[in-house]
Amino acid sequence: MSGEASPVVSVVIVTWNSRRVVADCLESLRVNPPSVPWEAVVVDNASTDGTVSSIRAVSPWTRVIANSSNRGLPAANNQGIGSTTGEYVLIANPDIVLKPGAVDALRDLLERHPNAAFAIPRLLYEDGSVQTSAGDLPTLAAALLGRQVQRKLGARSDFWWDGWAHDEERSIGRGQEACYLVRRRAIEDFGLQDEAFFLDWEGPDWTARARSSGWEVWFTPDAEVFHAGGASIRQVPYGWIYHSHRGMYRYFAKRRPAWQRPLIALLVAARMAAKVVAQALSRPTGKSMYGRGHGSGNGAGP
Repeated sequence: MSGEASPVVSVVIVTWNSRRVVADCLESLRVNPPSVPWEAVVVDNASTDGTVSSIRAVSPWTRVIANSSNRGLPAANNQGIGSTTGEYVLIANPDIVLKPGAVDALRDLLERHPNAAFAIPRLLYEDGSVQTSAGDLPTLAAALLGRQVQRKLGARSDFWWDGWAHDEERSIGRGQEACYLVRRRAIEDFGLQDEAFFLDWEGPDWTARARSSGWEVWFTPDAEVFHAGGASIRQVPYGWIYHSHRGMYRYFAKRRPAWQRPLIALLVAARMAAKVVAQALSRPTGKSMYGRGHGSGNGAGP
């Protein structure tokens, strides 16, 4: 879609059985593209629902990398980053829809803040209400308690800034990974995503590495993106519970001395067991523990 000019923005979308949502995502990109030359690549993690054939039929301008096996989200993101050349990389879930000017607003943010590695948009639910997309890097206590428990206890959580209006441009600790723009020069400095993660927690890890290298994360309300959320999670809730907690353990184990790791493993395993029980109890009623408030909706699968 960028013609003969070298792309300035590269769009990377990872899919896994995402045929139902990725068409709208790509159409929003076609209708609301960056104002500079751009390219788009979809990395598919061995979908079985016709995602790849659908993209090739409906959005032939998109380059598709079809993996023969599910490599996980960070590995697929890295594939997409490595196969593109834009100065800026937009990493997006397949269940997002871009509003007009969103990508340009994110690029403008990075151009105005040369120390920013990540630009985070204002995420909206499908009804137009604000979805929390800003927070800070998690502490082990906050991660173990979880967002819902902290809400019930009335405890303040810096992990996600629930209640903030998301109405001002500012530096933040970390952003939601549904959609964000990354500076390629920054990636070259602190490296690609850690492929030892499979699904979840690769984002906080990437952000922590960026911030340790002196880079910043910025949020702007001028870039707005609709995000459905949970498109892949709802397909495999138990797989999500496993990989999310495996990622949680890896994130903290990488940052703690070796003698603390067995205790971290025990605490994370206990939390995972509790989540499995909660999910099992929610199934007979037809309810899911992954409702509207759950922020993930990437296309990685289990």
